[in-house]
Order: sequence, then C-alpha cells, then structure tokens
Amino acid sequence: MKKLLLIGALALFISNNVNAQDSKFYLGIGVGYASAGGDFDDHDGGIAFDFFDMGYRFNESWGVTLGLNSAGHTFDDEGVSGTTGVATFAIGPMYSFPAGNMRWDFKPQYAFSMAGVSDYDAGAELEAKGSAFILGNSLVMGQGSWQWSIDLDYVMGNFDSAEIDGVDLTDVDADYNSFRIGVGLRYNF
Repeated sequence: MKKLLLIGALALFISNNVNAQDSKFYLGIGVGYASAGGDFDDHDGGIAFDFFDMGYRFNESWGVTLGLNSAGHTFDDEGVSGTTGVATFAIGPMYSFPAGNMRWDFKPQYAFSMAGVSDYDAGAELEAKGSAFILGNSLVMGQGSWQWSIDLDYVMGNFDSAEIDGVDLTDVDADYNSFRIGVGLRYNF
C-alpha cells in the first residue's frame, strides 16, 4: 500500500511539472475605484491601489497569492468631514482556469492585517485595526512577460480596536465593506 501511494504521489508530481507553465512567479500593481459600505456607508467612493500583488503558481491551476492594497475615501456627514484610508495585507490560495482568450484567477484571501486612518478636518486623527476576508478575482490578458488584468475584489472586514489622538477607544466593532474594480499590470518571471 505504501508503494502504491508513493508511486501515485510521484506520478502526480511529474504530471504537474510536465503541465506547469513556464512562468511560476508574477509581480503586479494596479489602480481603480473602491466603494465604501458597512459602518462606512456615509463615506464616498474613492480610489483603490494595489501596491503589490504577487503570486506563485505550483502548476497551471493552483498557486498562492500575497497582496498589499489600500483605498481612500472622503466623508462629509452633518458638518463633520475628512478622509479615511484603509489598507489590507492579505494572503491566500489562487485557482486559475481559462476563460476564453483570458485566464481567470480566483483569489480568496485572509487579510490578517487591516488598518484604517481617518483624518478629520477639525484636526483629530482616528486609527483603527482589524482583519478582513477578500474575494479577489482577476481576468488576466496578454502573452509573454507583461500582462494586464481587470481586477474585481470584494473586501469584508471588521475593525476591533481603535484610538483617537492616542487615546484607546473601548467596545470598537466597525464593519468595513468595499467593492473594488480596477486595472493592473503584471510582470511574469
């Protein structure tokens, strides 16, 4: 039985390496639009940045991805106005499959670090920390080393700690949701 398992594992390893694509690692950046929802629904939609989006493919279908993303929003609610920035640092699996003449990368990720900063026009600054789950999707187009993508991501997060001007706040529970659509550029190594 052990020999049969060993032969099966070896056959799977060889078949994955024979069918593996030439480029296993990519590094990308992107920009787009980000909506604001949850407890941030009084914020305006803003700009989203993918500071880096990188991935490593084990074979044609499976891989892992890591990304640092952010979104900026403005708000003006009953005379209180300012800006809010939310950044996520996330990791997760990646599953790729052909979609016509494109490739669809499905990337569910866990953002073990989500940070938000709100600067109020009155001079106060609020800093919040939490975590999030991201349903990431990329439609990748192009051949060779340089490719571009259309990115559709949905961020579902919760801030569970915050401080305003250095003073810790208690009982923090603020949901942040954001639909982000953008374009990206990738380089395949």
